[in-house]
Amino acid sequence: MKRLLPVWALVVSACTVTPERASVEPSLPDQFVHAGEQAAPDLWWQAWPQQELGPLIEQAFSDNPGLAQTQARLGAAQASLASSQAELFPSLSASAEVSDGFADSTAQHSTRIGLAAAYEVDLWGRVRNQRAASLLEAQATEQDLRAAEISLSASVASLWFQIGAARERLDLIRIDRRNYETTLSLIETRYRQGQLSAGNVLQQRQLLESTRASEASAVSELAVLRHALSETLGGDWQEDWNGAKNWQVPPMPYTGVAARSVMRRPDVEQAWLRVLAADHSVGAAIAARFPQLDLSLSATSNNAGALDVFDQWIGSMAASLLGPIFDGGARRAEVERQRAILDQRIAEFRAQTLLAFREVQDALVNDRALQQRVASLLEQQRLSDAAVQSLLVQLRHGASDFPSLLDAQISFSAVKRDLLSARQQLVENRITLYRALAGPLPQQEDINA
Repeated sequence: MKRLLPVWALVVSACTVTPERASVEPSLPDQFVHAGEQAAPDLWWQAWPQQELGPLIEQAFSDNPGLAQTQARLGAAQASLASSQAELFPSLSASAEVSDGFADSTAQHSTRIGLAAAYEVDLWGRVRNQRAASLLEAQATEQDLRAAEISLSASVASLWFQIGAARERLDLIRIDRRNYETTLSLIETRYRQGQLSAGNVLQQRQLLESTRASEASAVSELAVLRHALSETLGGDWQEDWNGAKNWQVPPMPYTGVAARSVMRRPDVEQAWLRVLAADHSVGAAIAARFPQLDLSLSATSNNAGALDVFDQWIGSMAASLLGPIFDGGARRAEVERQRAILDQRIAEFRAQTLLAFREVQDALVNDRALQQRVASLLEQQRLSDAAVQSLLVQLRHGASDFPSLLDAQISFSAVKRDLLSARQQLVENRITLYRALAGPLPQQEDINA
């Protein structure tokens, strides 16, 4: 009896190797740095006032080739899973043989039909663990599709706002160019009247030319962004995408309990599923060290007459027990290898969880900072505009200091572009936050239904 105890202890360990989640999860705070204001919708882009986003993202889900590649990989994984399930069922094969011959000048005809079935009795759970590992790997592959959908929706939204920002930036540059042209005419008039120097005229002309160069770059940037959106949408080549026109951001989404919010991310869920798959692989490797019980059943009919071939059957049933005695430590090494893979998967899961938490934290902190920056730039824009208008009035009355006006014009243009950039960054960061939270997303067929 004492000799059997180590064996049964090993059997029990083969059946109870699933790790407890609490033993592998990293320690996280209960809450994020900010809690948010309202729950995000399942389709996160519906929280935005830009109604154009929905149809564009649905089009990307339908036509984007990168998403189609991910769906194809998922189909291959599901087919592999179906193949791995075959070992759970008995195999059945049939054979038929017909022969003609001669003996002592007498023709002989023989017909042979056979059926054979084989089945491995899964005493130690090897087949079940292998099947469970394959199922979990397939589920992990499904998370690739979810992650691709979230990434694609974020890319479409980001490009839509980038196009809007590029178009608005181009409009600002053109407004500045027209204002600089008006100011140049005024300066040239004052130059002819002897109130300003030729250097002042040249400085204003240089400022005007730099604005024209910026306009050319802005036109190119807008075209490139439109091309990128067209590609993302699967080849909808339009040259007149206007992009977003409203820079209002929705209320801060409710972030919830940190551990729960992080665990619903597809990359974290995928890492956890691969921990479980590796754990079942350890169980299968342990079970492979025990004897294998195979059952076989066969039946044959061998008769010289074709009409009564099914009348006489000979059947047999056999059971075989095959167990390893000496394999040079190969099976033990395989167990250790699978355990090392499990340790690796646990480390990957912990790292992915920490990364997910940090991404949400970073987006929340950046959101507050960007809102403060936008508010400050709005006030700077108001003050800079007032300064330019005041100096222009003085210039018309011949009392303005031209260098002060030049500096004020440059500062006003810079502040306007900085404000636009800050608003764009705020929107981009909010998209990043939604992407980091990774709320529920339906599959493609649900969206297109």
